[in-house]
Amino acid sequence: MQKRHCTQRAEWRLLRGQSAKRLSAHYQLDCDYGTRLITIYKDGDPVFLCASHATAIGRLQDNCIADVRLIETPSFEGKNTPENDQRAKPTESAAAKQNADVPVGPMGSVAGARAGLERAPSPKRPVSDLTYGNSAKALVDETIWNMPTGDYEMYRSGLEQGKSATEAAQSAGGQLAIVHRKIDEYTLKLEAVLSESKATINVSDVIGRPFEQAVLEIISDAALSEPEKDSAIDHLGRFQEQINRGLDREIIPLQAHRIARAIGDRANWGIEASLSEELKPALRTVYTSVRNAIRAAVPEVNDLDERLANLRAAKSDLEKVLAARMLHSRDVPELPAPVSVK
Repeated sequence: MQKRHCTQRAEWRLLRGQSAKRLSAHYQLDCDYGTRLITIYKDGDPVFLCASHATAIGRLQDNCIADVRLIETPSFEGKNTPENDQRAKPTESAAAKQNADVPVGPMGSVAGARAGLERAPSPKRPVSDLTYGNSAKALVDETIWNMPTGDYEMYRSGLEQGKSATEAAQSAGGQLAIVHRKIDEYTLKLEAVLSESKATINVSDVIGRPFEQAVLEIISDAALSEPEKDSAIDHLGRFQEQINRGLDREIIPLQAHRIARAIGDRANWGIEASLSEELKPALRTVYTSVRNAIRAAVPEVNDLDERLANLRAAKSDLEKVLAARMLHSRDVPELPAPVSVK
């Protein structure tokens, strides 16, 4: 994988046909500047840039060629080049200080598009909660960010035929196939290490107290009505009972890992989960507590655990995007056949 030239955190998201959007501080993504090709226009994929390079990219709009923009990166190895923390930072304009969008110029047209016909906008990618994993980082770590996503129709058809999720994903191909395969591989490796650990985890400290904290936060939320609080606490209590069923006062790390996985599944790994807004922070609190306990008990699994969480987030992301694209393509009217001229 090509070494990145910029080590700054990405602060802006650039997306085809839109102005750049400032990222929340929770987005711990690397700046994409320095990669030879950045496919920020193909399939509506965004590119993430630091503050200075978001401005630089805006001035390179003439280099956009058929959905792929070539980025020429200056060398940072000159004798007079200051260190990273001493590099001059661009002056922030008044508009930027007011959180205005960084302007991005018009994009080039797709080669081969029919004259006079507008391409329908592609469905937006789901907005993920990075507590449960970083989908974008998974694609980078596994070096599959520039591959096609896969064929969702084939994936769904495989599931309907009774195939396992991994077998159906192999039929779909692309990123989806590799993500499913990697999840199986890393799960086996992670559980093998956890099963050998002699450490124990206190259920009351790691699971009980975070649930209690979540309930107290719901109760003290002035924005919720009493019926909303009752409903949220009821759902949370029933989920806690499901998690605690059959557990002793102490559990082994492998059990804790499977509990974290159950919570992640309930939250759909942070990809637009069908949870009420009251329950999202509660599950986030418990999930974080369980994962931190596993990492403290068995530090050697930290890298595997992070990769696995990122891959599960990527799996949910890909499935939603592919499903949305399939539905979107059905809603777009078929273009008329070109008229032949004799």
